[in-house]
Amino acid sequence: MLIHGFKKWPLNQKIALPILSIFAFGALFNQVQTKQSEPVSLNVENPRIIDGDTFETTENQRVRLSGIDAPDEDGNGNVPKIAAQLYLEELVKQNGGMDCTSDFQDQQLTVEPICNKRRTSWGRSNLSCRFRSNGASVSATMVRHGYAVDYRQHSGLAYARFMKEAADERRGLWGVSYDAMRDLAIERGQLPNSCG
Repeated sequence: MLIHGFKKWPLNQKIALPILSIFAFGALFNQVQTKQSEPVSLNVENPRIIDGDTFETTENQRVRLSGIDAPDEDGNGNVPKIAAQLYLEELVKQNGGMDCTSDFQDQQLTVEPICNKRRTSWGRSNLSCRFRSNGASVSATMVRHGYAVDYRQHSGLAYARFMKEAADERRGLWGVSYDAMRDLAIERGQLPNSCG
């Protein structure tokens, strides 16, 4: 009987190995999901500012500011991208760093459910940050001063009225490159089909 069972093992192994692989993958996936669902908090000092919505900590962790989008590089010495980068750099210096969390801190400003709550994107952590000196939202400040736009699927329109005020008053980049900022705002104001 034992020998009979042993002879059948190679046949059963063909079935057993894929099943064991599925269980192992499931356990690993659950560990990753649990880790991603845990809130992340960072105290950020002297970050390297990459652009108006992304920076790198001294530990080489890339962070994307939740709920906003600033102009990106277009390959032609993009003045709005550089201006947004320099503005964020100056704000961080003036305000003594930032305290960041994976929880969306400006939830009370939202006017619709947030569609995309992922905590990571393209190898970056998506975090809400506040300036250490006064507790002001970094994302709201960048939009209010005209150096970024509301990113609807990530913000629930939390910063839309700040963006409208900045555009109407031609603050920051709205006064330098209104058309480019308007185009970015229109693009980031759309929701993907998955949000519908």
